[in-house]
Amino acid sequence: MNNTLMDAIKAADGRYLNDIELHPFDELAAAFQTRVATYTSVKEQNKTLVLNALRRLIQTPHRQVVQEHGPQCQRDMTFTLEYIAKGVLLNDQDGFMEEYLVWMQNILRAFHRQEACVVAYRMLKEEVRSAIPGDQANLVGLYLDKLIEALDTGI
Repeated sequence: MNNTLMDAIKAADGRYLNDIELHPFDELAAAFQTRVATYTSVKEQNKTLVLNALRRLIQTPHRQVVQEHGPQCQRDMTFTLEYIAKGVLLNDQDGFMEEYLVWMQNILRAFHRQEACVVAYRMLKEEVRSAIPGDQANLVGLYLDKLIEALDTGI
């Protein structure tokens, strides 16, 4: 459950939540089926999405990165999709930013691979858009956009 909902519950200690405070819960409930379907789609298509993105990346000037670090790229992109799927399920973009994005950005900067990764994650986003239904792709795209922005320009 995302931080906003948890904060509302904590702030209501000793009283019931009012209608305005309940609104995020209504939104979460209304979108929950889409979030579960998104999680399931990503889980089922994770490997194919990543491999297709890497196949496309090898056709770019970043070919050498894939040739030298293909298994690591595949592992990291797979882990990224898994983490995004969990964030979508919990409606927790803040947690994604705080826990995963900063860590990933630091690792990739240390190895000077952020430029190739920006291209790779853009290609992964295109794969998601072509393979996963619209609303689901949009949810995953929000997280990928944050990752791409962080890698490209910093947080």
